Amino acid sequence: MKINSINCVSSCAAGILTKGAIFGLVWTLCVTIFYSNLVPNIILYGGLALFLICWCIEFVLEQRWHTKPNREWLFYGLLIVFYLWAFLYWPWDGKVYFQHHLEQRLPLLVFGFIGLWGLNNHFSKAIMINSMVIMSVGSVLFLFCKTGWTELIHTSDSSWLLSATRIKYINAHMGYNFFLNSTLIGMWYLLFHAERKPLLWQKIVYPIAACFIFAALLFSDGRSGFFMSLVIIGMMSSIEIYRWRKWAGIIYAIIVLSVIPQITTLHPRVSSLTLSSDLRYCYWKAASELIQEKPILGYGMSHAQEEFDRVNMKYATDEIRIFWTEEHSHYVDCHNQFIQTTLEYGIFGLILLLAIYLTPLYICRGRKEWWIAFFFTLISMGQSMFDMFITGRFNMIYCILMLMIISIKKDYNSDSAIL
Repeated sequence: MKINSINCVSSCAAGILTKGAIFGLVWTLCVTIFYSNLVPNIILYGGLALFLICWCIEFVLEQRWHTKPNREWLFYGLLIVFYLWAFLYWPWDGKVYFQHHLEQRLPLLVFGFIGLWGLNNHFSKAIMINSMVIMSVGSVLFLFCKTGWTELIHTSDSSWLLSATRIKYINAHMGYNFFLNSTLIGMWYLLFHAERKPLLWQKIVYPIAACFIFAALLFSDGRSGFFMSLVIIGMMSSIEIYRWRKWAGIIYAIIVLSVIPQITTLHPRVSSLTLSSDLRYCYWKAASELIQEKPILGYGMSHAQEEFDRVNMKYATDEIRIFWTEEHSHYVDCHNQFIQTTLEYGIFGLILLLAIYLTPLYICRGRKEWWIAFFFTLISMGQSMFDMFITGRFNMIYCILMLMIISIKKDYNSDSAIL
C-alpha cells in the first residue's frame, strides 16, 4: 500500500513537471512576438524560467544523461559551437560589445544543450502550432482594433498606421512577420502532413486564420515577410495540387511563379522602393568593404561591431543621417545575417552558419517532418538576408521552432483531440 502511494505521488509530480515544462515552452514561444518596454520582464521571461526549471528537474528524475548520441546532436552541437566561436577571438577581440552580443546569443547555447538531451514524449507539435494560431490571430485583431477600422479604411497609407501600433505594442516587423509565416507553415503541416487526418474544426478555423494572417502581412511595412508569405503559400498550394494531379500542380506552379512578382509590387514599400536610398543597401555596401579587408577570419564579434559603427553611415543620404542620430548609429548591425557573420568570423563563420541552416534538412530526411523543416529553413534563410535570426533578438523563436521540428516526435498527444 505504501509503495503504491509513493508511486502515485511520484507519477503525479512527474505529470505536474511535464505540464509545467510544456506550458513554459508554449508561453515562451508565444511571447517571442513581443519586444516592448511595455511588457513586464515576468511575462517576457517567466515562461522560459518555468520551462528551464521543470526541464532540469525532469533531466535528473529521468536520468537523461544516458541519452545516446544521434544525428540530431549535429544541429544542436552546431548551435553550441556557433555560440562558443566568439571565445576563439576573445583575447584579440574588442570588449565594447562582447558581453552585450554574447547575451543576445544565449538562446543558442541554452537550446543547444536542451536539444542534446531532448524532451519527453508528452510534448506535441499541435499544442505549439495551435498556440501560435491563437496568438497570431489574436495579435492581428488587436492591431486592427487598436489602430481603428475607420482609419484603416479611409487612409491611403494604412500600413504606416499599423506599423506605428505594432512598434508600440508588439515587436519589430521582421520578428513578427517571421512568427506569422511560421504559423502559416504549421497550419499547413497539421492539415496535410500530420500523423492523422485533420478534424472538422481545423478545416474551418485554419483557412480563416490564414486569411487574417495574410491580411496583416499585406498591410505590414515588412517587405521580406510579405514576399516570403507569397512564396510559401504558392509552394505549399503547388505541392498539394501536385499530390492530387501532377499535371495540374505543374501548371499551377508555373502560374504562381509568374504571378508572385506582380503581387509583390502591391506592397506599398516595394512599389516605392529606391535601392540607392534604402538603408539596408547602405549597410551592406559599407560592411562588404570591411569584409574585403579580412575575408578569411573576420574581425571578431565585438570588433566587427566597432568597425561597423565607424562606417555604417558612409553611403547613407543626408536625409538618413539626419534621421539616424549619433545615438542610433550604434548597436546597429548590417541587417543581413550572412554578411554580419562573415564580418565577424570570416568565410569559416559563414560556412558554419550555412551548416546550421541546412542541417535540419539532413536530420529530417526520410521523415514526415522534412517539408515543414524545408519551409522553416526557407523563411529563416530568406529573412536572414534582411535581418538577424541567429545572432539577433529573434533567435529565440528560431531555436524553439527547430526544437519543435527536430525533437518533438509526436504531432498530437493521444489523450487529446486538440493537443
